[in-house]
Amino acid sequence: MTETSTPDNEFGWPWTLRWPASGGAPALAFAPERLWQPINTGWTFGNLTINTGNSSAPQIEQQVLNRHSYGRQIGRLMDAVEALLAAVPQAKSAEGVQDFLDLAAQVHAIKEAGRETRLERLRGELEALKVQDPQAWKSLVGR
Repeated sequence: MTETSTPDNEFGWPWTLRWPASGGAPALAFAPERLWQPINTGWTFGNLTINTGNSSAPQIEQQVLNRHSYGRQIGRLMDAVEALLAAVPQAKSAEGVQDFLDLAAQVHAIKEAGRETRLERLRGELEALKVQDPQAWKSLVGR
């Protein structure tokens, strides 16, 4: 078996299909020459959080996230910006503000749809409790 890779030629991977060209170097490769990928930082998989280099204090960031998710933090910021825009009407003409207001309206619509879903689920659970445990249902609804 001959070695297909040389120090100055990295076209030797056996799984790389290549269209030959003159001089022995491939003119067209149909697969990657190197199969490696760096690890992306700043993501979570289960209980494992990868944040190398994203934060100067990753332990503190994790404590904050355990208490207040990014969604909650962003939601509160959006509410505050909406309140500021309501207090300063001329600011609505600034560039990007209408895009923000559209985004905020879409988020409010999603939250409202979620409320309806939760209410339906709670109604169903209360009806099931009424049938399965009437005493608990009575104590819960105060009747």
